[in-house]
Amino acid sequence: MKIIEYIDELREEIEKSPKSVLSNRRAVDPEVFLEILNDMRAAVPGEVKEAEEIIREKEKILEAARAEAANIIASAEDELKTRVSEDKITAEAETKAKELMQLAEANARQITLGAKEYADDILQELEGYLTEYLRLLRKNRLELSSKRKG
Repeated sequence: MKIIEYIDELREEIEKSPKSVLSNRRAVDPEVFLEILNDMRAAVPGEVKEAEEIIREKEKILEAARAEAANIIASAEDELKTRVSEDKITAEAETKAKELMQLAEANARQITLGAKEYADDILQELEGYLTEYLRLLRKNRLELSSKRKG
C-alpha cells in the first residue's frame, strides 16, 4: 500500500532532519513534507476504494457462508426430524407387535385350556358311559352265568 510507504517516508524525513542544539526539536523541510502529504492524498482514494471493495467482497463471502450455514442447519434439522419420526414409528410398531404377540399368546393359552377342559369333559362323560356299559355288561354276564347253572 502506498500510504504506508508515504508514512515511512515522513518518518525517515523526521529522523534524518537535523536536531536543534538547545532542544529536541528538529528542522524539517516543509516542501518535502508537503510533497509527501500531497502524494498521500492522491493515493488515499485508490486505496480507500480498494479497501471498500475488499470489505464488500468480504461481506458477500460472509453472507454466502451464512446462507450456506443456514441451509446446512435446516437440512440437518429436517434429517433429524425425519430420523426421530422414523425411530418413533419403529418404536410404536415394535410396541404394537409385542402387544399383538402377547394377545395372541394369551388367546392361544385360553384356547388350549378350553380345549383341554372340553376334552376332559368329553372323556369324563365317555368314562361315565363306559362305566355304565361295563356295569350292564357284568350284570348281563351274571345273569347269563346264573341261567347256565340253573
